[in-house]
Amino acid sequence: MMNDLPVRHIFICHITYTMNLINRLMNIQEQGRFTRGAQIFAHQIRMLTRGITNALTVSLTASCMWLIFRILQKINILSLYYYCIECYVQLKLAVGQYFYDISQIGITFYDVKRQEWIYRSAEDFIHKFWYVTKHGTQITSFGSWLAGSAAFEVLGVFALTMPGITIFFWYRGIKTIGSQKLRGMDYVQASELTKILSKEKVASNIKFAGLPIVKDSERQHILITGTTGTGKTNMLNELLPQIRSNNEKAIIVDMTGSYVNKFYDPSNGDIILNPFDSRTSNWLPWNDIVDTEDFDDLASHFSSNNGMGRASFFDRTAELVLAEALKKYAVSRD
Repeated sequence: MMNDLPVRHIFICHITYTMNLINRLMNIQEQGRFTRGAQIFAHQIRMLTRGITNALTVSLTASCMWLIFRILQKINILSLYYYCIECYVQLKLAVGQYFYDISQIGITFYDVKRQEWIYRSAEDFIHKFWYVTKHGTQITSFGSWLAGSAAFEVLGVFALTMPGITIFFWYRGIKTIGSQKLRGMDYVQASELTKILSKEKVASNIKFAGLPIVKDSERQHILITGTTGTGKTNMLNELLPQIRSNNEKAIIVDMTGSYVNKFYDPSNGDIILNPFDSRTSNWLPWNDIVDTEDFDDLASHFSSNNGMGRASFFDRTAELVLAEALKKYAVSRD
């Protein structure tokens, strides 16, 4: 179908798509994501380039140091000194032969062995340097090494240093981003925590998903929170049978009746307090009243006043009315 479209239509569609993409990029949120992504990418490229540069610098420095070390092994300073003089004599001969007779060209230099300045003809100096003294032999040997195996030695040092420094940088990177505990709790896996609690003999027989809680903390507050479908009901479904197996008591506020349908067993002494359930036990407020102070205490439980702040007039008045009503009908309980 695209082949049948005129070129201008295809061009217009392409322009429209490009404009929509630009408009989306201009959106503040999308622009922020694009900017962050571009900056992170550019920063990673810069850091990678810097790391490669550092590795190359270290490797080249090591290669140069090895080359200097080997040069000092192959040649001494005295031979290098006389070789420099020999090069100067060769230069004088190359230039002076056009102006003077070769026998007239000479050089005055400081003889280290005699410790004095001496004069010698250019041809005589060159002959003795290469064929009489050991300096010429050493320079020849050094030149052969420099033209032969020196390059392989330098490349070998570079080839060994480059991966070595790369591994070192990689290890330093791992060590730098590693975690170090300063304070607070330790994060461990559930299986490891179970072993720790069992080893310290503080593991309770109450467990959630196989993980025991701390012994003697069963009656302390436990908050189970989460959105729909995260497993809050399943945790309680796992907890209630364990309470029953330990012959312990539990008060359950069942808003939907699901726990009653699943766990209610009158043969185990379970009691339902629900005026809309025919299985409910006959309970009256006066069953929990022993002293006069219990009237006010019981009435306060039916009020929205939580005792944490100053009670409103209506909350306090409702408590007084209920407490007096319970006192009035305490005898007849009607």
